[in-house]
Amino acid sequence: MAGGMGAVQICADSALDRRVAIKFLQPGVHGRRIKDELAALLKMRSKHVVQVYDVLQLNGDQIGIVQEFIDGLDLVQSVVPPTDLGAFYRQLWQIASGIADIHALGVIHRDIKPNNMKVDPEGVVKIFDFGLARDDGPSAATMGFVGTLGFAAPELFLERSTFTFAADTYAFGATALFLALLGLPHGMLMAPPQPVGTTAFTDLRIGSDPATALPLAEDVSEVLLSCMAPAPASRPSMRDVRDTLARHILHGRHQALLVFNGRASILNKDNRVVKLNYPNVGSAQIAYDGLRFVVQEIAGEVMINNQQVAPGYSIPGSCVVALGGAHRRGNDRKFITFDVAHPEIVL
Repeated sequence: MAGGMGAVQICADSALDRRVAIKFLQPGVHGRRIKDELAALLKMRSKHVVQVYDVLQLNGDQIGIVQEFIDGLDLVQSVVPPTDLGAFYRQLWQIASGIADIHALGVIHRDIKPNNMKVDPEGVVKIFDFGLARDDGPSAATMGFVGTLGFAAPELFLERSTFTFAADTYAFGATALFLALLGLPHGMLMAPPQPVGTTAFTDLRIGSDPATALPLAEDVSEVLLSCMAPAPASRPSMRDVRDTLARHILHGRHQALLVFNGRASILNKDNRVVKLNYPNVGSAQIAYDGLRFVVQEIAGEVMINNQQVAPGYSIPGSCVVALGGAHRRGNDRKFITFDVAHPEIVL
């Protein structure tokens, strides 16, 4: 088959008894880009990104990249209305996880779109085609527009504009909208794209039956909308997007272990509230709302990881709660360890 960067051939690896995809560079064309793709994929170890197995040097300077073969259709060819909210969150979480893994290596994919994603036989979404990837850094600047209308961030249409991870974040937001709507609004297909409306994600209803379709959770719709902010600096990191989706997928499954005065207690969906109290010094009430552990009430001197907190504070993970200010010594201060378990997302 043909690709924008050259031909792709499906072959049998007789040594390891598997099929692989070999992507060939068109001789003399886009040499820099194929080297960027190769460098990115050789470093990649992600469940949600295709794996490179080998590199072939063929006929002089022609390069063949031997990589994981994912059978089936891409997410444009196989797109169907989301069946339910949970399935939609899991699909987006997988894509966000793959992009977050790419960004963790300091690499920008730069062509995130449903065409460059497939679902493997185990139901795992995998991102491929790094033909436009470049290392993130001072030299990462556009040289004229390269990308896909509808998924390319507004800054990619500016001559010599520096681009960052935020370009992939915008493309992720566009991908999420495409998968929900089975298409994109006309304004997003313009060059440059028009900003999406502020209700683009709050108006979405996900489900196969319109009568029972559900809206996205408020924080999910907010983070997806922020992914498509016109200003790159206003877009969230893909790690934060991934973690927001994960909280909803794992709703009611989080658990925290608290140890206070040598006694352990569990905070979870069956025991949602705990009260920590050191008379005449400080007290705090912490609750689990199914998504996160939140400080509901505070009285007196209460610190978490040596920082003052207020009601509404969301505990980010394992920490130490102190009843009593830093000026106190010895038994004038009580410490409570707060350890959050991390349940696994099962696809």
